[in-house]
Parts: sequence; structure tokens; C-alpha cells
Amino acid sequence: MSKRTGEIISKIYRHPLEGRQVLTASIAEAEALPLLPGVAVISIVAPGRAPANLPAYQNLLRLNFADVDFLDKNLTERAKAKLDTAMTPSQAKEVHAFIKELPSTIHTVLVHCQGGFSRSPGVAAALNAVYGYSIEPEKLKDANKSVTQLLIEVANAKSR
Repeated sequence: MSKRTGEIISKIYRHPLEGRQVLTASIAEAEALPLLPGVAVISIVAPGRAPANLPAYQNLLRLNFADVDFLDKNLTERAKAKLDTAMTPSQAKEVHAFIKELPSTIHTVLVHCQGGFSRSPGVAAALNAVYGYSIEPEKLKDANKSVTQLLIEVANAKSR
């Protein structure tokens, strides 16, 4: 078991007494976790990638979008080629519907992507901003800003 996998398990068992927490992970870390009570999972893979091999979570949302920050003014040609597979407003709505439908027994939302550095922290930052979820600030430094902004904009549009 990796150090991070152990940290995630520890944080799940020491979850906040009030409210929910959101944790981020790489696909390898998420696949190494056992089925844990009180946990919901948002699984993000890139287009064309196989789905993560996860335990049978009752609350599991699978998404498929590329890691491209469309807010970046200096996109590389490679990133520009992935723009049409970036997170969509429809996927952002799926995330919000999933979160709103979680049962009260869920105390932790685990969000994973390939490396656990960009897309999943982008989602985690938005869950903190919109729903007040506890976060691991040190894990959000490379969060995909376009993912965060899109999730916040969709949440704000729904509340109008």
C-alpha cells in the first residue's frame, strides 16, 4: 500500500463529524482502496481510457473527459487538440446531481483522475466552493481551473 493510499484510508476513518470531506487520488490509489463505508466516488478517466477497476460502490459516478484547462491563454497545440473532449456543462450538471442525491450516510467523496493532480483537484475545489466540503488544500495547488470554474458556474446558474 502506498503512503497516499494509507493517508486516504486514515482520513476516511477520521472524517469530519459535521459536513462532508472531499479527497483526491490517482487512479492507482483509488483502485488500491478497499470498499469503504460512507464513501462515494467520482471516477474520471481520459477519453479512450478503460474505466477504473473500483470496488462496487453504491454511489459511483464515472466521467470521461480530457485534462485540458481551457482557461489557459497559452494552450499548447496538444492541449488545443483536446479542447473538444474537455469537461462539458452536461458533465458538470451530472456532478451536481450526483452530489445532491447522495444519502446522508456519505461523509467522504473520493475523486480520482489519472494522476490525481489536476482534474480531481479541480472537482474537489468546486465541491469546497459550492457545498463547503472539507478539503486537503495542499492537494489543490495544480487543480484544473476550468473544471473548477465550470462546476461553480453550473451550480450558480441552477440557483438562479
